[in-house]
Amino acid sequence: MSKQAEKDKLERQEYGSHERFSPYGIMASYGFSPKKALGQNFLNDLTVVKKIVDASEAGPEDLVIEVGPGLGVMTTLLAERAGHVAAIEIDRELSPVLDPLALKYPNLDVIYDDVMRVNIGKLISDIRLSKPELKHVKVVANLPYYITTPIIMMFLEQYAGKLTSLTFMVQKEVAHRLVSPPGGSEYGAISVSVAYYSNAHICFDVPSSCFVPRPKVDSSVVNMSVYTVPPVSPRSTDFMFRLVRASFSQRRKMFVNSIANASLPGVSKECVVKALETLGISPSIRGESLGVKEFAALSDLLS
Repeated sequence: MSKQAEKDKLERQEYGSHERFSPYGIMASYGFSPKKALGQNFLNDLTVVKKIVDASEAGPEDLVIEVGPGLGVMTTLLAERAGHVAAIEIDRELSPVLDPLALKYPNLDVIYDDVMRVNIGKLISDIRLSKPELKHVKVVANLPYYITTPIIMMFLEQYAGKLTSLTFMVQKEVAHRLVSPPGGSEYGAISVSVAYYSNAHICFDVPSSCFVPRPKVDSSVVNMSVYTVPPVSPRSTDFMFRLVRASFSQRRKMFVNSIANASLPGVSKECVVKALETLGISPSIRGESLGVKEFAALSDLLS
């Protein structure tokens, strides 16, 4: 028996006695196997689950949107703490596991759909209409690696005004990109977006051994406290993010050349140089050295 097989066996023995929270026990009971195509990796460590729920600070006045409840381990803890939980699960084969939870907890709704197709705004409005005591909306999720960025950006770009916070478990490398400050090799367009919409930080790391099946990489839990008012107010947010994307499309080039090559209407290389000089920024700077405030100021000058 390999060392990994021995470790898996010990984990089965360790968590098998906690049937309510054992992925091995739950999957065996329902004849369920994780789907690689859906990026299903289930937590097998209750301590980590509790830490994620703690990081979300879910409470009785909160509506929590859980993305990918999976086997319902975190869903159970959230339902015990939050005022209401809307769990969105793409895999209908998990209904024998999740439907009994919805019957047990009257403050839990399970929605079987792709979160990218759900009208989150309407979902929030409908629930808060029937439960006006819910003052905050929080998102909590153990995100599949393959669709992490689209889900995060969907919540930030489309629904930031309705959200209080997002607490995501993501691939460790992605977590560092999300919270990276300007100037680092991990800093990118998504770092600027996260900094515009929220105050984000890494709460803690989660080793790959805490999952079933075990992924090849470690994970991190990131909390994003969504700003009521963003730190900058560009005249055109859309134009600012066009600048951001253009500057990182050729990140080794100087900002001036990246923007000139992007062929933005009315924005010439001379205009970019003049805008940088107006702000006291060197024309040789790269986009990876600019923060959200600089991007906003350049956007206003160039638009």
